Amino acid sequence: MVQVAARETAGAPGQAGIQQLIAADVGGTYARLGLVELAPGHAPRLRLHRRYAGADFPSLAAVLLRFAEELRAAEEACPTVAVVAIAGLLQGDTLLNANLPWPVSLADTQRQAGLQRLHLINDFQALAWALPHVALDQIRPLTGEPATGVQFPALLLGPGTGLGAALAMQGPQGFVVWPSEAGHAALAATTDLELDVVRVLQRRFGHVDNERALSGTGLLHLYTALCELRGATPAFATPAELVAAAEDRRDALAVECLDLFCQWLGSLAGDLAITFCARSVYLAGGLAGHLGQHLEAGGFMRRFHDKGVLSSALRQVPVACIAHGQLGIIGAAAWCAAQPDLF
Repeated sequence: MVQVAARETAGAPGQAGIQQLIAADVGGTYARLGLVELAPGHAPRLRLHRRYAGADFPSLAAVLLRFAEELRAAEEACPTVAVVAIAGLLQGDTLLNANLPWPVSLADTQRQAGLQRLHLINDFQALAWALPHVALDQIRPLTGEPATGVQFPALLLGPGTGLGAALAMQGPQGFVVWPSEAGHAALAATTDLELDVVRVLQRRFGHVDNERALSGTGLLHLYTALCELRGATPAFATPAELVAAAEDRRDALAVECLDLFCQWLGSLAGDLAITFCARSVYLAGGLAGHLGQHLEAGGFMRRFHDKGVLSSALRQVPVACIAHGQLGIIGAAAWCAAQPDLF
């Protein structure tokens, strides 16, 4: 279980094997940063954390510098080692990402933030590293059954600003996480309506990947595609407005859009569970937390199970939502603790 303390006096870095670092979870909308304490044989301990809107800053380095200022204002020592879980794929020195408000260079960010060491890992890789530290009260099964501990291999899937996925495994060599860019794999349609939607999206974007439909921005793409197919004028400009209208059931097209989103996400989750022989599936990400009643309505699980001869096998795979919160920070720190010589 994750331990959280707002203010305590911690041992200095290196004292009795204790290390402190800055751990961050940076998505397309928010950056969450924390001061984390690592001690051998213990879960990462979050001492202090902050959340910032990425659009309020000119760079990742500026976010890190703001957090360092707040640490000093709180009379906390400011570590010079940081690990950032961030949406995207690091290619050489450059992060490839379509959803962040600014470009990211590893070397420039480290220099501008005044860090001795900076590590970038995939954001869903970090969330998967947090799975061993998830408490049962953070797990909400979609089947209505009581929450159980994580079963490995575990698939983590999350619609947020983009769409992330990772696989966590527990084997003879210990805990292992495989990151992925499943959000950028091609979107697979299995119904006539989904085929029609893909055709609309292809005319707009060319290549249609999973996150083009199954993310926060994707939800709006689905909605405007449905409006085009139904000959309607779009009435909502943000995912929040669309979700609110569907929850109140005051707009039939908004309800249809949310139903389509959840069913399509269930189909993708089932595909990935089959691909990786997952024994459990967990939904995280900002959007998943706002779609609880829609995910539980039945369409998601029906499409998750609808896999022909393997349907009976998938019925043995528990599916649950997990509260995101500071899990990305904890997971980034857990990854760091498992790597030799990072300090």
